Amino acid sequence: MAYRKRGTRLLSAAGLAVAAALAIQGCTSSAAPPAANASGQGGDAASAVTIAEASKAFAAYRAAIFTGAYYNDAKSLAYTTGTAWATYDTAQRVYRYHHQQAAGGGIRFGAPIFYLPDSAGYPQWFVADVKTTSSGPAPGALISANGTPEAISNGRHLVLFEKVTATGPWQLASDSRLAPGVSPPALAKDDTGHVPIVPLSDTALLARPDVAGALQAAVVDDGPASPAASVVASGPLTTGIYQAEHDTLLGLSVPPGDVSQWELEGSNVSKFALRTADGGALVFYTMYLNTTVEVPALLNKSEPVKPGPPIAVPPYLAPLLAPGASTPRKHLEAQQLLSFATVDPPGGPAKIQVIAIGGGLNYAYES
Repeated sequence: MAYRKRGTRLLSAAGLAVAAALAIQGCTSSAAPPAANASGQGGDAASAVTIAEASKAFAAYRAAIFTGAYYNDAKSLAYTTGTAWATYDTAQRVYRYHHQQAAGGGIRFGAPIFYLPDSAGYPQWFVADVKTTSSGPAPGALISANGTPEAISNGRHLVLFEKVTATGPWQLASDSRLAPGVSPPALAKDDTGHVPIVPLSDTALLARPDVAGALQAAVVDDGPASPAASVVASGPLTTGIYQAEHDTLLGLSVPPGDVSQWELEGSNVSKFALRTADGGALVFYTMYLNTTVEVPALLNKSEPVKPGPPIAVPPYLAPLLAPGASTPRKHLEAQQLLSFATVDPPGGPAKIQVIAIGGGLNYAYES
């Protein structure tokens, strides 16, 4: 396979966090879904979310999943935001392309455990830790290493809900499945069961929570050789994504003479962080994973850009391309919008661990 990674970062350990901060500020996509502010704190005053509120919001989500309403009804998108909005919007496009309708009745939920922030402002948010089982593939599924949709319902999930204003609805923001054999860290709770929010700019941790995604991206893009690997643990959601892209490019073929690349980059979707019992943080954020095949002239931004051999379009991308689109000869790109949950420790020798992933296909482009 002919491939080219994005430019390898040549950074000292001391400069890594600064460079990551710059990367996360500079890497946003024009295809971003609706999102609230990116801080997870601030806004008008509000009481901390109660168990009753969280239970009611989760019950509404579970009922909608069971009936398939989140996947079929365009109005349902008003009750999602961020990663969930993009995932379900794409799922509806795929179903329309195949003239199908989805039903969520095959998904079964366990009893949720709620993580309730001690927030006193908007946006309000909370997380439901819940186990699910499914008899079929999940709408908006992730794309596996060989380029086929992968069911993500079975397992233990961290489902994040958000409420932007006092009069707004609770919206599903993301649903991230824990990696096999991984459990969330113990959280710091007060006597009411609420968990302190960690400022995204907190410098007392191994890395600031707002650059956790950039550090993960460095390892996904450049692999174990990345300087970021000194503070980011290897695993299926770091070095594993790197190896899958390196070996399979998510099922995209590379004609002779063309080049390929992948890049995990930041988004403007809201980030949140909760205090763990050991003084670290459980951080929730969203990233774009872009996988591209193109002629060298496009990659190098040179002229003229002449068409190359036809680039085969994998079946999973066809529903996202313009109707009647011709076979690409210059460029084919697949984009996933992925939610992550990551443990940011209070310091070394522990490393940042990415423990959960969600989201799915968001965009495709050809030329």
